[in-house]
Amino acid sequence: MAEDLLLSELCRICHTKPYKYCCPRCSSRTCSLPCLKRHKQWASCSGIRDPTTYVKRSDLATPKGIDHDYNYLTSIERQFDIAERDLESRGVLLYDENQNGVKKRGHNPVKGQVPLENAIKECRVVVDKAPKGMSRQKQNATCWDKRAKRIIWTVEWVHKNGSREIGQCPDTEPIDAAYNKIVTSKATADAERPKKKFKVDAEVSRPAALAKIPLPKQPSPTLKAQAPTQQLPQSEPSSSLDTAHQRSVAPKPDPLCNEPPPPATDNELPSPPPLHFYLLLPSTPTSYRVLIPLSPMDTLATALTDRLVLEFPTIYALKQPPDKLPTGFMTEDEYLKGMAQKGNMDRHLDGLLNQDGGFEQEDTNGYGRQDFNEGALRDVLKKDLVREVDAG
Repeated sequence: MAEDLLLSELCRICHTKPYKYCCPRCSSRTCSLPCLKRHKQWASCSGIRDPTTYVKRSDLATPKGIDHDYNYLTSIERQFDIAERDLESRGVLLYDENQNGVKKRGHNPVKGQVPLENAIKECRVVVDKAPKGMSRQKQNATCWDKRAKRIIWTVEWVHKNGSREIGQCPDTEPIDAAYNKIVTSKATADAERPKKKFKVDAEVSRPAALAKIPLPKQPSPTLKAQAPTQQLPQSEPSSSLDTAHQRSVAPKPDPLCNEPPPPATDNELPSPPPLHFYLLLPSTPTSYRVLIPLSPMDTLATALTDRLVLEFPTIYALKQPPDKLPTGFMTEDEYLKGMAQKGNMDRHLDGLLNQDGGFEQEDTNGYGRQDFNEGALRDVLKKDLVREVDAG
């Protein structure tokens, strides 16, 4: 049957079978996939339709022309979707929705911010961002160490005397070792700080300064001539007096001088008391500072898991153990116990306010129940309860 077909109806590659496919790029006719691949290799054809090729006006309103335009627009939309997914995977923000839900052009994140946020999410740390321009936001220098694959946290250390210091701490380093490094570096910096030098007044010249120094007075020649010379009588020293004088002047040997000093023992210097470390829990409704006890051997990655921090963690180094905290501090367990009591009291107050006839009274002064503000009463009772919890 292939012998009855014309040459234009056969495949242009094998010339044995009738064509079935048409190349979108060059309109070359092939019969199978092997012939199509051979055509692309021989003719260096990409097989992609060229949208800039000339199309007759009569072919635009045909199903073929509409299909051509639809495929072209769909390919552009598909390329945009692929590019946006690629940029989002690399951390480039193209659009950002504002409060009204309108998309606007976004700003690209700082280099290293995307892997840092991903690492913080993996550690399950909740970071409460401060408004841009605030001092705590400017002090935050937390970054991602690409080489060591770890987070370098900015930590605010509060010493036992109340002073504060901000330093960098890797999340894989124990808290005790990181605090000792901060204290050692501070002591070294204070020791290497240059002393103040007194400035010499440049206006005072050296000859003028030397002129101001008083010279010793020399006796006048008249007084020297008038003064009679007195000569002391020379007497021959006796040998007995010399020996007695030498005996009185000669130092007496000290038997304790040659003895070495006693060695210093470790028991003489008492070791400093161990420090207790606490993580500050921010954004609490109480006037007390809520502290979370930490182990000195814990790392920041362990201590900050499932915790809330304000931009970066704040760690207290105190002498007092958790059961003897100073005034103004409370542990997390005490805070949660007080909040539980507050929740029970809130439910009790809601039951009193919602029960029938709980606060009803006779309208003697012309004021009825409709003028009674239950919300104001609830707020006042809650404030009294918070004061009692804080005092306890």
